[in-house]
Amino acid sequence: MYESPEATLAALERVGYFTDEKTATAVFLAGRIHRPIMLEGPAGAGKTELAQAVARAYRVPLLRLQCYQGINEEKAIGQFDKSLQELYVLLISKSAQAPDWAEIKREVTSRAYFMAGPLLEAIEQEKSCVLLIDEIDKVDYAFEAMLLELLSAWSLSIPKMGTLNAISIPHVFLTSNQERRLGDPLRRRSFYLVIEHPSAEREAAIVAKRTPHARAATHRFIAGLAKSLRAYTMEKAPSISEMNDLALAMELLGIDEVLPEHKDIMLPLIAKTEGDRKRLLMKEAFESIVRIAGRYAAEMPECAEQAIVMTELERI
Repeated sequence: MYESPEATLAALERVGYFTDEKTATAVFLAGRIHRPIMLEGPAGAGKTELAQAVARAYRVPLLRLQCYQGINEEKAIGQFDKSLQELYVLLISKSAQAPDWAEIKREVTSRAYFMAGPLLEAIEQEKSCVLLIDEIDKVDYAFEAMLLELLSAWSLSIPKMGTLNAISIPHVFLTSNQERRLGDPLRRRSFYLVIEHPSAEREAAIVAKRTPHARAATHRFIAGLAKSLRAYTMEKAPSISEMNDLALAMELLGIDEVLPEHKDIMLPLIAKTEGDRKRLLMKEAFESIVRIAGRYAAEMPECAEQAIVMTELERI
């Protein structure tokens, strides 16, 4: 854990996550006073990547609970190993001594016979880890309520076993794509950040970090293309990682700038739904997006992404 928001910001940038002082301050404070951070925003804006970057910056493990409709406590906390329990009972029953069933019950419901899920594993770490509870907006309110004990008392109550208290308190990140509104009890216990798509200048710096051998003009163009595509009416706006993939593809193909004649080879990288593919195939739609991307790129200072990268280097 770093000693100040400025040091936290520098550490995040060293591991390739370009953000602002507001976000770095929230990460710093959450780590110091043991509060989870709730991250909301559009898909692909960098919410999950922030948790991963914090794990890299702090040099700690990342434990991830991927949420989905129908997830239950067993997937999140864990469950007893029934086969191991049955094996133990079988071995005891075959021994010469009369079995002590009360002792057997205590043994098979102990921690030794419980397979930990991500939540329990996180609080049993010797040193604080990063716990990512991803896409929590896909679960119901009952599952949210289960998390309140963990995020309030840093303990977990397990039927038949009892309450297990945290050995270390993890850095918790809860991400949401805002498919539904999360409950107020969960919000009260969390710091709240909205993660939006980055500015064109910041995205150019991100792309430059991933493709350092490409020309600066190419970085600016990709950032301009991302801005142009997100402004267009698309079912699935491109994420930061998808624009990085596009940058790598352009580097491999020896393309410095996407032109209208590149439409056929670029569509599989840009359009991820049939509806978006049809939209971009409409008359002059792709051409217009490329033209606007070039305009955005031209409006960016030529040293924009280098300035952000140099700021990072100065903080090291």
